[in-house]
Amino acid sequence: MKFFFALLLASTTFLLACTAPKGSLASTLQWDINSLNKIGGASVEVLGNPQVVSTIQGTAVRFDGDGDRLLVNANPLGDATEFTIEIIFNPADAYPNNVEPRFFHIESADNPNRRVTIELRLNDKKQWYLDAYIKSEKSQFTLIDPTKVHPMGEWAHAAITYKNREFVSYVNGKKELVGQVDYLPIANAAKTSIGARMNQVHWFNGDILQARISRRILSPAEFLTLPANK
Repeated sequence: MKFFFALLLASTTFLLACTAPKGSLASTLQWDINSLNKIGGASVEVLGNPQVVSTIQGTAVRFDGDGDRLLVNANPLGDATEFTIEIIFNPADAYPNNVEPRFFHIESADNPNRRVTIELRLNDKKQWYLDAYIKSEKSQFTLIDPTKVHPMGEWAHAAITYKNREFVSYVNGKKELVGQVDYLPIANAAKTSIGARMNQVHWFNGDILQARISRRILSPAEFLTLPANK
């Protein structure tokens, strides 16, 4: 009888594992950007004077665009060969002092030839457009279009997806650009720079609320919900 129940328990566990949804927590890391000490359970190195602030959307970190950065001691992509990265943020108008703010950058110090960055470009009309970039030893590609603009000072959701060489960018749940590139997994020792490029240039001015990294490709219907602008 004991053997029968043990066998039944093992079979049930196996079936549950096989039927677990692709979007299970095991494949998704949600980073609430609301601390200067830990993000997603990983330790953080602080540069400059970023501030934890209360916003209409909840607690976020505010970057002043002049030396503020958080360096998270983690590579949320791990060894994934497909992924989705989402960011919820509210950019301030830093034009013309900083027209190329980088605000999410994964890279390992021992191999700068492999990296993923999500950036903005600012214009003189209080608008921004997305710049997303993947680089490996095999190829590199930038998704950018200065005609696809969005207003400063409003909460926004940006996302990139990658699978089978297809690299796609989205803003507020709408597909913007598609390209082809060869992504190669970044070393587990890599870190994630939030608020600036890894080499401490191109500072972001504004608030960052949340990031979510899924080690699979998501559809727009599965994206984080964009907070309402109030």
